Amino acid sequence: MDKIYKLLLILIFFLMSGSVFSVDKDKSQIIFDELINMYQLNPDCYEFEILGSYIDMNKISSGNISIKPITQKEPLGVFSIIVNIYKGNKVAESGQVRLKIRKYMDVLVASDKINRQCLFSDNNVILTRTEITSLNEKPLTDLAELYEYRSKYNLRKGTILTMSTMELVPDVESGREVSIVYTNGLCRISAQGVILQKGMAGDYVKVKNKSSGKIVLARVVDKSAVTVDP
Repeated sequence: MDKIYKLLLILIFFLMSGSVFSVDKDKSQIIFDELINMYQLNPDCYEFEILGSYIDMNKISSGNISIKPITQKEPLGVFSIIVNIYKGNKVAESGQVRLKIRKYMDVLVASDKINRQCLFSDNNVILTRTEITSLNEKPLTDLAELYEYRSKYNLRKGTILTMSTMELVPDVESGREVSIVYTNGLCRISAQGVILQKGMAGDYVKVKNKSSGKIVLARVVDKSAVTVDP
């Protein structure tokens, strides 16, 4: 008897929550089409699923409903709406419908493990249709966007590439040998040095003079030279 009683309680709970229902796919599509039109969504990028309903879905037909989102957030993930079913010009029934909305796009992903500071190329990156429902950043979609960039972290296979996963390849890095140039009017002196930190053209970095061992702060000119301000 205890088992039967528990089963009845579970059944009552699901019936009250609106989670036990049979949804005709055509009826569901009418709601989905309303959402697509309201938010101007690309139907090829989204998948919809009804999780629960407090209205009789069998009463829905094309042209006799209106929808109103409960929140102002983007229609992604778990998303609730109020559906009004009209009979003539009057609302005959109104209730909440909960959906699961998934978004997909053709995006760049790591086709294999990519080590930190590794250059991106078509050997380790592919363009493929991927779910981006939970992605908080804009994904990259064109290999040209990776030009002069490298991996900022160790990336696992399947990682979606965004700007936060990459960094510009620096013009100079620690250990690189360069010419240290000092110019003051007609006076120009140069010496060989070793870069102690990475930087881009225009950045100031620490450089060690190989002859004197002195460390100076110099501005990066290019990959082979830095200049010391007079």
